[in-house]
Amino acid sequence: MLEQLLVTLEAAYADSRGPHSWSYADWIALASHTRGDGFMSLLDEALRASECVISVMGAHAGEDAAAIFGRKMEDCTEIGRTFWVAESAKARPAQVQAICKSSHGYVIFIEPAAPGGARPTKESDAATSCSPDRATWLPLPTGIGPVTGQMDASATALVLDELTTDVDRTIDLWGYADGADPDKPLKFVLGLSTACAVQKDTSTHPRRMKSRYRRIVAGPASREFERGNQWLPAQP
Repeated sequence: MLEQLLVTLEAAYADSRGPHSWSYADWIALASHTRGDGFMSLLDEALRASECVISVMGAHAGEDAAAIFGRKMEDCTEIGRTFWVAESAKARPAQVQAICKSSHGYVIFIEPAAPGGARPTKESDAATSCSPDRATWLPLPTGIGPVTGQMDASATALVLDELTTDVDRTIDLWGYADGADPDKPLKFVLGLSTACAVQKDTSTHPRRMKSRYRRIVAGPASREFERGNQWLPAQP
């Protein structure tokens, strides 16, 4: 019965028979609330959030996405959080921490527009400590898996407390704008594959992304603002 309700609500939205001011997400939220069984997943929450971090997934130091996600999910299960190295001028610690202070800090991992669209990371220096402000440094949690990447003066890591790859969804990137400048559409380029984003219709913007729909490969969240994004120490 409840499953049929969800199907009916989705069909009503698709056929434009329901309230025209409601979005698809609103229909799903109503169905979820009616079901009362936790159907509203972490990814549903992330896609409804007014702001989030979106990251294009690529290979890392010869390790493929499945292996990386496997390690990171194990961290979340065993340690309660994991550190995801993501060095990008569009997602610096202050920006990500501001999102986490105002709401839950969601991160959505998506596939590149084309194979090779995300530059593979070759460096595999290992971090041993982290800092939210470059003033106070703390060791990484005992037992956490390797936190590797290019450990230079601008190295940072997103701190995630949940992570799942059990998703079969796409994201409409024309529904997002640049988090630092909402008048600009969300854009990814090589070297800037992680960005803070805000929900905004950019479908008519002349500089909108060419690749509108992307497959979501994982949907985690970082709910603690002081850990939302951390600096990592530069290697000597």
